[in-house]
Amino acid sequence: KKVWMICRRRSLACPRVSSWFINQSKQWISGPLYMRCTEPMYELTPLDPWDCHSVFANQSRTVVTITQKARFGIGDVYFLAIAMGLLEVLEDSVKRLSHRTIHLESGQKLEVGILLKLFGFSGAWEVDRLVGCKEMEGNWVNGDFRRFLCAEAIGVNAQNFGGTSFSPGVRSWVEQSAYFFWYPKDFQAISQSGMLPRHKAEQDKDRPAFVIDARYANTTGMLVGGMCPGLAEASAATAFLKSRKQLECHPMRAFVDECRSEWDDYARKWKANGAPGPIPEYPYTYEVVESFLAEEAREFAALQSR
Repeated sequence: KKVWMICRRRSLACPRVSSWFINQSKQWISGPLYMRCTEPMYELTPLDPWDCHSVFANQSRTVVTITQKARFGIGDVYFLAIAMGLLEVLEDSVKRLSHRTIHLESGQKLEVGILLKLFGFSGAWEVDRLVGCKEMEGNWVNGDFRRFLCAEAIGVNAQNFGGTSFSPGVRSWVEQSAYFFWYPKDFQAISQSGMLPRHKAEQDKDRPAFVIDARYANTTGMLVGGMCPGLAEASAATAFLKSRKQLECHPMRAFVDECRSEWDDYARKWKANGAPGPIPEYPYTYEVVESFLAEEAREFAALQSR
């Protein structure tokens, strides 16, 4: 009948259409445009995405950096549950527990029947031991171009967003790894520049060396691509592949229809089970999404003309 989500700090969540919007982009979606794309969904809730601790913007909101330890949770049910009065997000901490009661640091008491504690995850130290990793240099164990090791980076740290799915990143990692097997002298030049980020194990944070964060990954990607013309050429050859695959597999109207159908299905079931709030309309129409696509096209055209 009621769910409370207790968190020390509220991180940004990503609606499904916003995730689709990023993945269909020809290059990337700017931070300000991404934030505006989430607004139709956030308007159904009392939460303002621009007030989130992870959002850093100038006064005119033309430049945005999003930095948070958690990856974007992608989904619509989070917003629907809030809009229908089933979910309340509390920025607080648990002080103690008693019989069927959670006592919060703020003094609030919650009567509950089920408690779920979400621990997140930690990297496996066995990976460091297996590959003999003392220090990561970019994506290479101990700076050895033959020992490529890449785990998906933790957190978010970006001003532009080019993807929320795994496969486009994997493609670039495979290209990086294979390229330097063929052209090791190119790696030597990058390594000797001293510009690749490095990361050693952090015992106090339970973080092995191979576990890198988003800022580290972004720096590595930009540096390797910028200093290696061969890799840049390979990337240019597949520049629009991500966009084409996304739109072929998930055309805009079909995707919006599917999101709306699942939204309505959850809403009807929750209403039948006693959800207190009314069923809201799905906030993304064809026209709304088309307006964001038009804005993306303008931004892309401006970028190409520089």
